[in-house]
Amino acid sequence: MINLMRLLTRCLVFTMSIAIGANAMAQPYPSKPVRLIVPFGAGGITDLVARVLAEKLSGHLGQPVVVENRPGAGGNIAAAAVAKSPADGYTLLMSTAAMLSVNPVLYKQLPFDPKDLTPVALVANTPHVIVVHSGVQVATLSELVALAKSRPETINFGTAGNGSSPHIALELLKTLTDSKYVHIPFKSGAESVTAVVSGNVQMTMEAIPIVAAHVKAGKLRALAIASPRRASAMPDVPTAAEAGFPGLETGSVSGIVVPAATPKDVIARLNRAVNAALDEPGTRERLVNQGSDALTSTPEMFQVFIAQETEKWTKVIRASGMRIE
Repeated sequence: MINLMRLLTRCLVFTMSIAIGANAMAQPYPSKPVRLIVPFGAGGITDLVARVLAEKLSGHLGQPVVVENRPGAGGNIAAAAVAKSPADGYTLLMSTAAMLSVNPVLYKQLPFDPKDLTPVALVANTPHVIVVHSGVQVATLSELVALAKSRPETINFGTAGNGSSPHIALELLKTLTDSKYVHIPFKSGAESVTAVVSGNVQMTMEAIPIVAAHVKAGKLRALAIASPRRASAMPDVPTAAEAGFPGLETGSVSGIVVPAATPKDVIARLNRAVNAALDEPGTRERLVNQGSDALTSTPEMFQVFIAQETEKWTKVIRASGMRIE
């Protein structure tokens, strides 16, 4: 009798364990906090966009969205960490399009396979703006290009480092305009801008938020926005196309990606939440104030964009001979 009671008790405990486990598995996504990994340091463009999104996304998911910075190796360290994380929708990567389109071509070896990440939604575009030191005697992009052609490799161009977005943008500028500059790499975009403000370097191409205050103060002169349309934060600055150089389009485009094995219904849930968060007027206004424009998309649209960017930048990188070990 005692043995029978023990057997019945064990069966009851086992049955309850199965029921509890099934109930946990049946909980709708998300049922716990979500991590948003940022591949660059705090205070940068990608980080600022991520924090605006995270605050609004929390409300649409019904769970806290916690931002975590993992900088290093052009974003590759964070990308590898997310690619190898559980594919359950609780670890997101605020990726730049360049990490998925440029890095596979630029780096000789990556610590992750790009196929192990899949797009969820585009988030924002922060276009680059071409600026020169106030003492450089040019008022337009055409005048700058003419000066560079008349005096090849005498104009110093500061960037955030070898392989950075501004460096790739410089190579595109050289290709499209058949002009030559001296590349001066720094450790960050802020350092390169500081060098231009001080007059140690003559020009750079950086994200609007990094240069806007200096342009407003008259220390830098903005020549053109490298975007298809004028930037809300600098409406008086012409686009590169308006300045006579169509095709000169570059900036920091960010989006959410997750491990490739993430269930489709979870990706769809995340996509709806991200788009809803970005559609809020308050979100768009905050991003504009930071120099960024909100983007909304399907996962498929994001994938097509990555393919287009890969084709575009592969040509530029191979023509320049750039390669990072």
